[in-house]
Amino acid sequence: MAGQDVEVENLPIPAANVIVVTLQMDVNRLNITLLQIFRQGVAAALGLLPQQVHINRLIGKKNSVELFVSPINRKAGISDALPSEEVLRSLNINVLHQSLSQFGITEVSPEKNVLQGQHEADRIWSKEGFYAVVIFLSIFVIIATCLMILYRLKEKFQLSLRQDKEKNQEIHLSPIALQPAQSEAKTANSMVQPEQVPKVLNVVVDPQGQYTPEIKATTSVCPSPFKMKPIGLQERRGSNVSLTLDVSSLGNVEPFVATPTPREKVAMEYLQSASRILTRSQLRDVVASSHLLQSEFMEIPMNFVDPKEIDIPCHGTKNRYKTILPNPLSRVCLRPKNVTNSLSTYINANYIRGYSGKEKAFIATQGPMINTVNDFWQMVWQEDSPVIVMITKLKEKNEQGSHTQHVKHYWYTSWPDHKTPASAQPLLQLMLDVEEDRLASVGRGPVVVHCSAGIGRTGCFIATSIGCRQLREEGVVDALSIVCQLRVDRGGMVQTSEQYEFVHHALCLYESRLAAETVQ
Repeated sequence: MAGQDVEVENLPIPAANVIVVTLQMDVNRLNITLLQIFRQGVAAALGLLPQQVHINRLIGKKNSVELFVSPINRKAGISDALPSEEVLRSLNINVLHQSLSQFGITEVSPEKNVLQGQHEADRIWSKEGFYAVVIFLSIFVIIATCLMILYRLKEKFQLSLRQDKEKNQEIHLSPIALQPAQSEAKTANSMVQPEQVPKVLNVVVDPQGQYTPEIKATTSVCPSPFKMKPIGLQERRGSNVSLTLDVSSLGNVEPFVATPTPREKVAMEYLQSASRILTRSQLRDVVASSHLLQSEFMEIPMNFVDPKEIDIPCHGTKNRYKTILPNPLSRVCLRPKNVTNSLSTYINANYIRGYSGKEKAFIATQGPMINTVNDFWQMVWQEDSPVIVMITKLKEKNEQGSHTQHVKHYWYTSWPDHKTPASAQPLLQLMLDVEEDRLASVGRGPVVVHCSAGIGRTGCFIATSIGCRQLREEGVVDALSIVCQLRVDRGGMVQTSEQYEFVHHALCLYESRLAAETVQ
């Protein structure tokens, strides 16, 4: 915008030389005449000639006008502008308002203008600014490099520690060094208080799967020459309380999440070939080597079943735990009640081989639920099982049918939740009683064993039973091979390292009985 002697110059004036006059009116409405009047009024208030007052910019958004003042009789320019602070000291505010009342002046102040700010921003890339940036980047690169070197050194150090730890903990499946003196000392000092033995129930079962337990509780007290170190056991995530027939918890609880083993691809080969035969003296010593038994146990693949391997729709509704399923090759199949409904054939149970690989010596199954209890008794009837071993606190109340079949029902109630018993004596006595009943029931079906999930305490009982038979017949025992055989038939049998140790303690106790019988 320009007039006869007025023009808007838009020069890059330093901030220290700029005066900003703020108006109430829109500066875009200032024409040539108004600019002349504005310039003359500012000059009068400053006591200067109008030629010394220069309008630099019109700031429309702020309703402001930028001014600068040049010395008298000199051409206006950047180097000629007078400092704003010096100019404002000579400003007469009263004269300014009187002469420019129509403009509605609200403020006169020094202010940094936009062009000067851009000019100073451009100066960042001056020689000094460039050097500052280079120095900053150099320091950053040095620090980052040092951090990377320290991180790599830390990784190598941690890797070295892991390798040393693995080397120190490496366990070979070779006979364990014998320490007879230590073992005898432990046995001599391992006396415990007598413990209640399992109750025996005579149960009558009808073809429809209904029954009435006739409890004949027998209690005997016998001293035990053996005591285990108390060990925290987590057979499953859950409690025996969950065994109550409660439809609200049906199939919703998972005891744990199965973790893949480092031998996944060769799991079956390992389970079918692993062996660690212990003589009777080695068995007495191995119970003192808790860390060796735990390491050996950790090498055994769990062999859990993928739900996709069971091609029966809705079978999950009949499982107490979602991750514990029957291995398909040894699964017990119920006789179908409806040929069109394959679910009626399903029960979470497996046939288990016994001593010397005898087929269908046992059936391992989960504890019955409210919707599977009839399936359970149908299985007992169908398989002609002479004995049921119940290692939990499950209770049933039903009626007796017209057709009957006698089943001896052992109820083991003294196994504490989440732990192993303080003594192996009651379990060993239970095993001997069941073995006696089995021999008296020649020609009948497998012994049914269940706890909650049908793998932890159930696995301990069956492994102990097979191991004791092997000790009696061969004079040696191979607990590792026994547990591997169980897991081929049903995944996760003998579920924790504490239970694996407990099986060895029970076998050791049985060996001491055999030794005493030999002496007599």
